[in-house]
Amino acid sequence: MALAKLLLEKRQLLILDEPTNHLDIDTLTWLEGYLRNYPGALLLVSHDQYFLDKLTTQIVELRADGTTTYTGNYSKYLVEREARSEQAWKAYEHQQAEIAKLEDYIQKNIVRASTTKMAQSRRKKLEKMVRLPKPVGEEKTIHFQFTPDRTSGNDVLRVKDATVGYDAAHPMAGPINVNVDKGDRVGIIGANGVGKSTLLKSILGKIPFLKGEVLFGTGVTVGYYDQEQMILHAEKTVLNEVWDDHPTMPEKDVRSILGSFLFRGDDVLKYVADLSGGEKARLSLVKLALDHDNFLILDEPTNHLDIESKEVLENALQDFAGTILFVSHDRYFINALANHTYVITPRDRLIISVITTITWPKKRRKMLWQRRTPNKRISRPPRTRAKRSNPSKKPKRRNGNNDGWSEKLPSWKKKSTISATRKPRYKRPWPPRMSCKTTKKCRSCKHSSLHWRLNGTTRKMSGQKS
Repeated sequence: MALAKLLLEKRQLLILDEPTNHLDIDTLTWLEGYLRNYPGALLLVSHDQYFLDKLTTQIVELRADGTTTYTGNYSKYLVEREARSEQAWKAYEHQQAEIAKLEDYIQKNIVRASTTKMAQSRRKKLEKMVRLPKPVGEEKTIHFQFTPDRTSGNDVLRVKDATVGYDAAHPMAGPINVNVDKGDRVGIIGANGVGKSTLLKSILGKIPFLKGEVLFGTGVTVGYYDQEQMILHAEKTVLNEVWDDHPTMPEKDVRSILGSFLFRGDDVLKYVADLSGGEKARLSLVKLALDHDNFLILDEPTNHLDIESKEVLENALQDFAGTILFVSHDRYFINALANHTYVITPRDRLIISVITTITWPKKRRKMLWQRRTPNKRISRPPRTRAKRSNPSKKPKRRNGNNDGWSEKLPSWKKKSTISATRKPRYKRPWPPRMSCKTTKKCRSCKHSSLHWRLNGTTRKMSGQKS
């Protein structure tokens, strides 16, 4: 409602802070189309890669040491940032090499009477040199992985003819049939309010099904990520929030794990109530990673995470040896992770099972892949020669004179003076000819103008006496 009211006011400058959070895919697609034709200026703060790619014409990167401006959309920003970083490192390393060379010369020649003036000159040059600052590397981001303690059976979850909702007279969705097998990455999408989060809570037993049943497989241990972070306790500190769940773990190990999620130093003494949305999301991921479950149920896990943290989470989930069932509106996250997608449609209240529902342009998907692995190139298969149409027929052998394909050569074309196995010391033009001194024709070649010039003498090509 707040976003709709703001859009209807038609302001000259529209400032939007994370407008894509909590929006379903249909609403997000409409918002992108509306903002592309918006007559005023837009100032956006967003972590949605596709949203930035479609709307922005200028990117301002905010870092601890200042801001940097890039022209173009998000894709061009990634390419330009990589190029600028590489250029800055090259310039810095070149200047450092020059400084080391000057300092070495000054140290060796300052005390010599014959070279002291040159050393002093280089010292003045070194003092006047404007030194380039060391380029800032990539900002620190979280690093973790999900490791299950044990494996589950092949059948992980079965939901049969279930109906979800809070009132039997007004069900939200149903009938629902979901099959999740070992190793699956199953995504659930749909409009807001259709019952996606309610379905996850009903599977976990927090809200009873109106109809139907749910069955878990053998050896399945469930870990749950709540988008509302209701599992956190506002009165606890960050350290106690984790330590109370694992009291036997040494404090050093708890601080080390929190440090991998960017909770360092006095940050572990902050109260949960004072944390930002992104910090609460990271703290929930800490607790989820320490449980070592083999079946993860995630409700909007990318909300409040920056782009780098989302990429780390995506990589950790791709490397996870267990099974994942998640609800998300992040198009890039769904396209990169899910191998099965269930769509809840509000019209008929049915869940339809499809595979790879959402696909994106290959050009943009390739760009995002190159950003994660910029130094790798796609390997191409080696080229192979085409096979001959008649493999039993061998190609003709080229003659020693290298003047065509022929099996039998006339006697006047054979090399009689130079061996065919030995290469000449220099490349002689072919054929070296001169006109006959006599008007009579050669007996073998029957030509009056074909004679060899070898060693300063005139000799017939047939090898006869001249």
